Amino acid sequence: MVLSRKSRRLRAIVILIMIVAVAGSIHFTSRSRPQATVAEQAIRDLLAPLQTLFMRLSQMVHGFFASLGQIGNLQQENARLKAEILELERQLYEMADYKRENEWLREALEFKKQESYQMLVCEVIGRSPTNLFNTITINRGSSSGVAQGMAVMSGNGVVGTVQSVTATTATVILATDARSAIGGMVQHSGDLVLIEGDPEYSGMLLAKPLSKDVQLEVGDVLVTSGLSQYFPKGLPIGKVAEIVPSRYQLSFTAYIEPFVDFSRLEYVFILLGEPK
Repeated sequence: MVLSRKSRRLRAIVILIMIVAVAGSIHFTSRSRPQATVAEQAIRDLLAPLQTLFMRLSQMVHGFFASLGQIGNLQQENARLKAEILELERQLYEMADYKRENEWLREALEFKKQESYQMLVCEVIGRSPTNLFNTITINRGSSSGVAQGMAVMSGNGVVGTVQSVTATTATVILATDARSAIGGMVQHSGDLVLIEGDPEYSGMLLAKPLSKDVQLEVGDVLVTSGLSQYFPKGLPIGKVAEIVPSRYQLSFTAYIEPFVDFSRLEYVFILLGEPK
């Protein structure tokens, strides 16, 4: 029993000494010293790989969560930039439309200065479903004074004639349609020809002489003869591109390249008549 008490006292003294030693060690090692002890160096070297591992894991975890935040921000930025690009593209298309319309209106204004006819500006709102060189539909009709047979022009030349009319629209048969026939003449000589559409719908016009004395050469300009009810004299039609003699050389057919690009018509104007 006595030994047991002595043993407990001895154990308590040893524990107290150890606590004091540890506290002293902490106290002295916490101070700034130029050189660590051998034991400290050994412990540091032992723990260095673990510290490196924990540091790298910490950096990876931090980087992972930081990347998640950046991905969300990048997605939002990407969506915003796409929206801006779409808006810029829309503005470019709109500006291109304005540019084409402005160019066409300048051509129409220049034509109007040369002619005394009243003109009604119309927008092309439809085309023949079977052929671009057949007919077009415009957004003006009888309520605007449009009537069947009226001449249809662009700033470059003859487009065709009004075929049928509703209150707010009209169908125009193009000069390139095989059913079209317009009185024309050679600009420099005044020789009369009949201008028709090509049955092959090639986009070209055909000129046939109205007398055996008519002479044509490649490059000659053809204009309206003024002998029809609606087309005034001298409106540009096209230029001779090729002359094909008939079988017995008694006549010919000339292929005419029109001044109007029928595949790209967006606006036309109708000649309503001479001002009163």
